[in-house]
Amino acid sequence: MTLWPCLPACCGSGEDPSIEERPLPAGRGAEGSVPTLPRPILALPGPQATLYGELIQASLHRLEAGSRALLWVRPLLLREGSQVWKLRATPDLLWPAAGFVPAYAEEILPLLEQARDPGPQEPSARQRLQGFLRQLWQG
Repeated sequence: MTLWPCLPACCGSGEDPSIEERPLPAGRGAEGSVPTLPRPILALPGPQATLYGELIQASLHRLEAGSRALLWVRPLLLREGSQVWKLRATPDLLWPAAGFVPAYAEEILPLLEQARDPGPQEPSARQRLQGFLRQLWQG
């Protein structure tokens, strides 16, 4: 059994309403019930950027013989060179587990401080994520 390093599921003061509006996985409670446990943060390195995301769930079985294990990941950040983009407003991913590596606090905490939302004249967070995934899929 592999143990992944964990960070809290929601870093900061909790002022980001977008994360609060997302549904919790089955078996997790809302306020007043079972507290949500910290979730592992994973990195998916690409040729020109690295995606950081929160692991929501890993598939425990293969859908068909020869298929790859899948991860349900909530994107958090995309690091492109010296730029770090916030991705909390993007949809969750169901992506093959191959390529994901653990992200440690020493690596991700400085990135959380540097991260910013794209400006009005820049590609949106969703467009940046789609471009990154397209590069990975084709590469």
